[in-house]
Amino acid sequence: MYIKINSSVNLTSGLTIPSGSVVTIAEGYADVKSESEGVIPAQVATFLYASEEAYNNELSPVSGVADFNPVFSGLELSVDHYKNKTAEYLFIDAVKEALEEVYGEGNIEMVL
Repeated sequence: MYIKINSSVNLTSGLTIPSGSVVTIAEGYADVKSESEGVIPAQVATFLYASEEAYNNELSPVSGVADFNPVFSGLELSVDHYKNKTAEYLFIDAVKEALEEVYGEGNIEMVL
């Protein structure tokens, strides 16, 4: 399961992440003890791959891109979903929502 960005992304460093790049979950942390009003705070570290081909062929993720932050903090997980979904799904969904805010809902796709 991963997230596909269906839009090229021009970074302030001058680099361009091509359309079709892939974001995967490296690790995630849900602070269940800090749950408040049905929301669990979470933080997720991600890997960014230049393409689905790079991801599928287990090539190294893109690194050293200063203006693509691979750590998403301040994410919120629903307690209801936490009881019924896998941790991987919860983290992917939370990162997808964060990416949609930046790149637009139509440019972000969850691939199962």
